[in-house]
This record gives sequence, C-alpha cells and structure tokens, in this order.
Amino acid sequence: NPYGSADPRASDPYNRDSDFINTNGARGGRNSRSTLDVTSRNFDDFDDVPRGGIPPGRRLRPGGVGGGGIGGVPQIYRRDFIDSVADGRSFNSLTAVEQYFEAWNRRNIPLALSCFDDNVYYDDTQFSEPFDGKDKLADHLLYVADCLPDSFYYVVDELSVGRSANSRRRDEASSPTFQLGRSRVAQVAGRRSPTISIGALWHIENEFGPLPFARGCSFFKVDPNTNLIVEAYDFPEPAVFKTGSTGLKILSVASKLVREPKRWFPFLAWITYVYIVFFSNGILPGKDIFHSDPKTWAEVQDLSFNFMFIAPATHMPTAAKLNPVLEGIFNGLLAWAFMFAGFLSDERSGVGPYGKDVRYYERMVLNQEQVLDNGIVLVPPVSITKKNLIGLVPTIVGMQFLTCAFLLPYLFCRTSERYSSEVDFFDNGGRGGRGQLDRPRRIRPLYREELDRPALVLGESKGLGVLLGAIGIFALYWGFAGRPEDFGPPIWVSDKRAVEFMKLLDKDRVAAGFVVDLWVFGIFQGWLIDDDWKRRGRSMQEEKFLRNVAKFVPFFGLASYLVFRPKYPSSKEGFDYEGFFNSRDRARDRNNGGWGGFGGDRFRDRY
Repeated sequence: NPYGSADPRASDPYNRDSDFINTNGARGGRNSRSTLDVTSRNFDDFDDVPRGGIPPGRRLRPGGVGGGGIGGVPQIYRRDFIDSVADGRSFNSLTAVEQYFEAWNRRNIPLALSCFDDNVYYDDTQFSEPFDGKDKLADHLLYVADCLPDSFYYVVDELSVGRSANSRRRDEASSPTFQLGRSRVAQVAGRRSPTISIGALWHIENEFGPLPFARGCSFFKVDPNTNLIVEAYDFPEPAVFKTGSTGLKILSVASKLVREPKRWFPFLAWITYVYIVFFSNGILPGKDIFHSDPKTWAEVQDLSFNFMFIAPATHMPTAAKLNPVLEGIFNGLLAWAFMFAGFLSDERSGVGPYGKDVRYYERMVLNQEQVLDNGIVLVPPVSITKKNLIGLVPTIVGMQFLTCAFLLPYLFCRTSERYSSEVDFFDNGGRGGRGQLDRPRRIRPLYREELDRPALVLGESKGLGVLLGAIGIFALYWGFAGRPEDFGPPIWVSDKRAVEFMKLLDKDRVAAGFVVDLWVFGIFQGWLIDDDWKRRGRSMQEEKFLRNVAKFVPFFGLASYLVFRPKYPSSKEGFDYEGFFNSRDRARDRNNGGWGGFGGDRFRDRY
C-alpha cells in the first residue's frame, strides 16, 4: 500500500466501491446542492495554528469575551469538518476535487483555494494562458466568482478515480504529453511520487435547470500525501473563439442587469450621460467632442491648472483667471469624486494590510467562522474576499478627468455583497451530519485586519471626510466671493457674478457639463451606503438618520457619513460583542416590531 495505511478503505477517500462516483445533483435531483456546516476547534490566534494542524497532545484554550483569549477577542473557529448532503461524509473525507467543487458552489473562495497545492498548475482552456501557482489561481477564481451569478453552480455527474505509479515531469523527453514545450512545469520540480488522477464530468445549472452550452470535463492530479490538487485542466464545450475574460465580462454585466433590475438605472443613466455630454448637438450649448473648438480645450487646460485651488490660492503664475463659480463647481466635483475613496472596502483581496505571507490562504479559511466562549458562532457580514469587474481605484482616478463617465459604469458593474445569515440556510442536521446546528450564529463586523491597506489607511480615515468637506466649503466661498477684483463683490452683495455665470452657462459646453455632473452625483452618491453599512455588521434599522443624510444631502451628507459612520473593530483588541448585538437587536425590534432589519426572520439567532 503506497499510501501508508493498513486499511486504505478506512482512511483513503479515493478508495471507493466503484471507480465512478455520482455527486451533487446526481443523487438528490436538480438543485439539490450539498450543504456545509461545521464543528469547532478553538485556537489562540491566527498564527498559533501550525500548517499541519494541531500537534498531538496540545491543549486548546477556549477564547471569547471574558475567556482565555487575547484581550477578549474570540478565537478561531476551525472548519475541520463540513458535512456533505450527498452521503453524510465529513468534508475532510472527500476527495480534493469534491471539496473544490463543493467550496466553489458556495462561492467560498478561501476554502476552494485550500484544496490546491501552492505550486498548482491550472489550465482552463477557455483562456489563452494557464494559471501558474496559487496566487494567479486565486486572482482567477475571484475574477470568475465576480463575473458569474451566484445562481450558477456545478453539478458533477461522474468522477473517475485512478492512480498512477509514477508522476513524471512534463518537461522530460520521455513524458508523452501534449503540454511538452511549455515554459512552466505544473508539478513541483522533481516530484516523482505517486499521484491520484481524477476525471470529472460536469455541467452547470441555475435555478431553472441545466444551462445550454455549459458542459465539460476536467482532469486533476492530486498528491495523496497532502490531498491537494497539484495539476488541473478544464475542457468546457468548445467555442470557435477563446473568449476568455472578454466573454466572462459580457456575461457578468448581462447577468447582473437581469438579476438586479435596479442596475438598469445607472446603466441607462450612463448611456444618456455620455450621449448628451460628449456627442449630442442642440441639447447642451456648444459643440460635441468631435467638433470642439480650441477655446474649449484651452478652458479645460486652464481649469486643470487651477486644480484644488492650489494655483490661484498661492498666486502661482500658471493660475488662469476663470469665472470663480465655474472654478468652484469644478473643484467641488473633484472633491466629491474623491469622496468615493471612503468606500475602498468595497473591494477586498483577503490579503489584509500586512501583505501576503506563507500563512495567507490558511488564515483566510480559519477567519471565516469564530466562536465565543458562550458558544455563539461569529461569521463576517459579507465575503472576506470581493473583486469587482471594474476596480474602484481606477474609477476614482478616472473620475478626476471624466467624472460620471467613470462613476456610473462602476455602479452597474460592481459585485453586490454576498451577505451572511444568522440562520444556517443549509441546515441538514437530519441527515446524520456532524454540524453544530445547535450553535447560534451572529453577524459580526468585518475586522480591520480583513481590509486591504488602501482601504484601511485612506478609506477609513475620518480625516478624509473632514478634508473633502472643507474643500467643498471653500469651493462655495470661492464661487460666491472669489476674485472680487475681476468678478465683482460677493454674491450676497451683488448679483453680478451670478449673472455672468448664467451667461457663461448659456454658451459654454464645459460649464453645462459640470451642472449635469452635479445632478448625477447628487442622485447616485448614496448608491454604496447600504453595502458599506452592512459590512460593518449593522442592521438596516440602525442610524437611519445618518444613512438618509448620506443619501439625500448632496456632498456634505456624504462627507458627514464618512466622519460619523461606525469604525471597523480590530480582531486584536477587545470588542463589546454583547453590547453590539444587543444594540442591533433593539433597533430591529423597535423599528420592525420583531425581527427584520438585516433581512427579516432569516437572521434570527438559531438555538
């Protein structure tokens, strides 16, 4: 027995009565995806867990509020056993391939990545290049998870499991493989140990049944010593062209528009905005972008020189003397656009502020569920990882040049948050699983350690709202009273500058475009508020006044929200979970006459 066990049938997940194994939909019929639940083990902190698990004889200390944890912080809730609806086997008893498909159907990317070796070679033949190493595979899985709707899931029709006596490097001359000649060998250099070969026949379904042109097969090589996938190939139904990421992007936008009809609002607003501001003639004063005269481009250049009032305020020689109302609107729009940096937590790589180290993927899995000493299981309010089709940082940079032409595509293309539940929707206790379904689950806030560094340093800085709010106040002052020597006394003394601006607005395309931007920003500034509030683990019935101010008071309401919104707690500091939960529950009871707030009875504690 090359696998080191006297009874391979008892310990080897690959030794089955038959070489062909039906999983997922084949056993339970359509849409009977298996479910996941957990039993717990507590650890002192993230870095206390050795890569190979807990050493024999090690005593585990309970954590949690008032417990043996560090600073009252709840300790790690390890997902060692996750039940499968298919036959009641624990998650760790499944093959690595079954684990991967199970985790992917849950869109649990950290758990899916835990099924792969660090040096995995993954070749999805829809894409022009393979994914070499777990880092590149992680980026790929996050990207695909963003593009595909949550309703799309794999149904594995059959698995064929076999063993190979030796595993050769693909770059050896004696290795008969169509991959000969690739610059990168998938397996670890020099690996010659036996591997498990697994073939999977699958198709993709949604809530309406199997999807057309969505069948395929995959081939995996698994290291039996670690039960990790070291090599993988996907062969979907052939296409004339390898659309790769382009096809996924089109599918992503289309599916989001279909599943969330509210996205049509920014989508149609974007089409209307681009046409009116850049290509129309007769709707706004001036000519379209293809027939703009040199005077218009000179005006744009002069406004750029007066960026954030630096040049005129310091009397620099490059400062152009433009209408102060136009300058005030221009710089106010730039400050308004930069205010969206307060939502940088809308994207999360899972790396955190400290970068990617050797324990990165392990911590991502371990940090998804935690347990307090009173038995309450804490889950994050949203996925720890989230990637948008269009990045927020490039969007904010683009907004400094073309404002709403960049904002609106981000709003209708971004990935909505996948919210956690305080009820285990996939309760399958009656099937003989080992899950802890009697444990109450509670939504906790995201931790600061789960945010990327830009979101933590810039996005969560209260100074951002204060600074940009001050720029907005100065923009108002500049428009009302700036350049008195050239444009007359303040607007409250004389209406001269207001009359001059109205004359400019009647003939100037740039000024008219800025007014359109003000309207669009005012309408859509609150689009990200609710998701940001839920990331902080808050009920939608809490602090309605603050959120309504952020949504409906132009500019200054959003600045106020960035200053007064709740902070993300740290996992390394004490946090009053009991007070946090009680406050949220009181808000839900007071506003709903019972449970609701975060999503109605779905989020009631389960005892």
